[in-house]
Amino acid sequence: MSGPTDEDRSHFDFMDVLLKISKALTDVETKEVRLYCMHLIPNRDLHQMQAVDVFVELQKRRRIDRENLVFVEEILERIGRQDLIMDFLQPFQRPDREIPETPELQPGTSSDCTDEEGRSTSNAYVVLHGRVRLVQESLDRLRHDLARLAGTRRSQVKFRGYKKHKSILVHFTIPRESTAVLRLMASYSDPRLVFMGVTSLQIDAEAPIEVAQGAVVNNITKQHTVDDIEVGCIPRTKRQRAPSNWTRLSALNLFSDALPLHLQVAASLEYQGFSYSLVQALVQKDQIREQEMKKKDQLREQEMEKKDQLREQEMKKKDQLREQEMEKKGQLREQEMKKDQLREQEMKQLIQKAEVDSNTFMTLRSKLTISQNRLTEALEVNAVLEKKLQQACEFAEKAAKQVTSHVTEYMEEKPPGGWSQEYRGEKPPGGWSQEYRGEKPPGGWSQEYRGEKQPGGWPQVEKADVATQTHSPLIGTEGGASRTTGDFSQREITYGRQGSGPGKFQYPRGVVVSPSNEIFVADKNNGRVQVHTTEGVYLRHFPTVVPGTEDKNMEPHDVSMDSNGTLWVVGEGESAHHVVQYSTDGTAMTQFHLQRSRLRYNRGINIAVDMRNNHILVTDADREEVEVFRPDGSLVRRFGHPQGEMRDPRYITVDGEGNILVSDWDSHFVYMYDESGRFLLKFAGKGIGEGQLRSPCGICTDSSGHIIVADRGRKRVQVFTRHGEYVRTVKTEFRVEGVAVGPEGQLVVTNSGHSVSIFPSYL
Repeated sequence: MSGPTDEDRSHFDFMDVLLKISKALTDVETKEVRLYCMHLIPNRDLHQMQAVDVFVELQKRRRIDRENLVFVEEILERIGRQDLIMDFLQPFQRPDREIPETPELQPGTSSDCTDEEGRSTSNAYVVLHGRVRLVQESLDRLRHDLARLAGTRRSQVKFRGYKKHKSILVHFTIPRESTAVLRLMASYSDPRLVFMGVTSLQIDAEAPIEVAQGAVVNNITKQHTVDDIEVGCIPRTKRQRAPSNWTRLSALNLFSDALPLHLQVAASLEYQGFSYSLVQALVQKDQIREQEMKKKDQLREQEMEKKDQLREQEMKKKDQLREQEMEKKGQLREQEMKKDQLREQEMKQLIQKAEVDSNTFMTLRSKLTISQNRLTEALEVNAVLEKKLQQACEFAEKAAKQVTSHVTEYMEEKPPGGWSQEYRGEKPPGGWSQEYRGEKPPGGWSQEYRGEKQPGGWPQVEKADVATQTHSPLIGTEGGASRTTGDFSQREITYGRQGSGPGKFQYPRGVVVSPSNEIFVADKNNGRVQVHTTEGVYLRHFPTVVPGTEDKNMEPHDVSMDSNGTLWVVGEGESAHHVVQYSTDGTAMTQFHLQRSRLRYNRGINIAVDMRNNHILVTDADREEVEVFRPDGSLVRRFGHPQGEMRDPRYITVDGEGNILVSDWDSHFVYMYDESGRFLLKFAGKGIGEGQLRSPCGICTDSSGHIIVADRGRKRVQVFTRHGEYVRTVKTEFRVEGVAVGPEGQLVVTNSGHSVSIFPSYL
C-alpha cells in the first residue's frame, strides 16, 4: 500500500485550516456563521451544525475548495474575525494566485463584437458581493456558471474587475441572444444569481439591474410572454449531450432544500434539458414537503404549548410550596429572634449587675487603700513622736547630770538652810512648771514637739512619693498650698510627676470622673489609662490595647464614659485612628476605625458621649468638623461651622439638653450646636479679661448646666452659664489641658506638668 500523495496532503492542510477556524470561533460567532449560510443549507439541518460542519457543507455545494476560500474570508470579515484571516487563510492561499486588478475597467465602455463562431456578442458587467479579491479558480467557476445560464458553451472574460465597496466588478462577453434571459433573471432575482453572489448586472450601456438577495419570483409568465428562442433557452435536441457537470449546478440551484423553486420558469420551459414531468414531480414533492413541515410545526407548537402549561403549573406549585416553606422559616426565625432578644436582655441584666458589683468592689478596695495609706502615715507620725520623746528624755537626763555637778562638797550632808525644793522632790510653791508636768505651754508646743512639718521636711524621715500623697491634718501635700480662685481660697490636691511608673505621667490629656469617684486619665505617651481616687490615691492602670487590628496599642488622646458606665477612648495608632470601648478594669469590648488624619503638631482627636442615646462624638481638627457615630461604628452625621469659623476644634462635650459644645484652639471661641449639628451660638473669644480665652482646650458641664473651659494660654479655668455668660475664674500655676467634674462637685484638671490637680470646689 502506498502512502499519502501530495493531493492527500493538500487536502489535509485544507481541512486543518477549517478545523482551526472552527475551534477559534465562539458559540455566538458560530451562530452568526450559520446565519450567513442559511440561504445555502436547509434550516432543519443548519441549527445542529458546528462551524466545521457548515464548512464541509459549503465544500459539497462547491462554494469553497482548497483553491478558493473567498466565501469563508467574507464571512470572517463580517463577524469581525480579521485575525483568523491573517492567521490561517492568507498563509494557506498563495498570493500569486490572485488575479490582478484593472482599475481602468468601466461599465458601458466596451464596444460590441463577435465570438469565434461569428455570433454577435454583448458585454455583461457583474458585481459580485462579499469579495475583496478573486483567484483564478473562482473566476473559472463563475465564467462556467454564467455560460450555463446564458445557454452557451463558454463565456469569455474580456476584463477583470476592481474592488468596489468590498465587491468585485467582472466583465464577461456573452452571446447577444442570451442577454434577454439574463436580464429577466436579474430583474426577478433568480436564485441562481443569488447563489453565485451576484448583486448587480449591467448589459452594455444599459442601467444596472439590482439583484435582491433572497427574493423569489412567483409568476414570470403572467408578466412576460416569451418563447424559448426569445429568451435564449433553446431546448436541446436528442443528439445534443448535456454537459457532464450540468446537473451539479442546476440541481444545486433549482431543486435543493436550501433555495425555493423558480416554479413558473421551470414549468413553462424544459429548462436546460429537464423534462416537464420531472419538474412537475419535483414541484409536487416540494409542496408535500411544505405541508408536512407545516403540520410538524403545528404539532410542535401544540406540544410546546402543552409543555409550557405543564411547566407553568409545576412552577406555580413549586412557588406555593416555597412560599409556605418561607413562611414557616420566617415564623421560626421570629421565634429565634425573640429568644435571642430575651437572652440579650438577660445578658444585659447580668452585665449590669456584674458592673454594679464590680464598681462596689472597686469602691471598697479604694476605701481600703485609703485607710491603709492613712494608717501608714499615722504609724510614721507615731515613730517620729517616739523619737522626739526619746530625745526629750535624753535631754532631761543631761540636765540632771549638770545640776548634780553643781552640788556642794558637803555631799550626803544637809546643807545649811536645808535642801532646796527642787532637789528634795517636794512640790514648789505654785506647782511644777508646765514643761515638767506635761501641760501645753502658752502658744502651744513648738513644731518639733507637736509633730508638724518643719521647714526642710521631717528630720530623718524621707518624703513620700508624690504619686501617693494626699491632704492630711498631720502631713502636708506637695502643691497643696492655698490657691486664690477669684473671690475665695481653697486647698487643692496635686499628684503625679513625669515618668512611666505607676502614678507617673507622660503628657496626660483627657480626663473623666466616674459616679464612684474614680478618676480616669488618658496617659498619652505612656499608652495607657491611669485610675486614681479623688484623694489622689493610685488604684490601677491598663494599656490601651486595640483588638483585632494591625495596631496592638494606641496613644490615647481622650476618654469619656457612657450611660452604662463603660469607657470610650479615642487614640492614634500606627496605621489608623481608633475608638475603643473598655470596661472600668481595662478589658477591651469593641472598637471601630476612623479615617486617619494628618494630626499636625499639638493637635489631637477628642471624644464625648451623648448620655441620652450613647452616640459617640469625635472632633476632627484637619477636616474642621465633628463626626457622630453609633456604638457599632456606623456614621450618623458630620457637621462643622456654616461659615467655616471653627478652624481647629479641640475638646468636645454634650450637656444635659443634648447641646454640643466644642472648644476651638485657633479662633479662641466656644461653639454650641444642637443635637442635629445646627449652629446655635458662640462665646468667649481671644483676650486676657474675664470671660475671654486664649487657646482653649478641655471642656465639660456640671449638673447645674455650668460650662467649664480650660483656658490653657492663661493658666486658668473659667466657668460660664449654659448661655455663655461669665461666672468666675479658677486660677492655676500651670497650663490646663483636660477638665472634668466629679459627682461630689470636684474639679479635676490635667496639666502640662505631667500631673493631675483636684479642686474640692470651683463655685
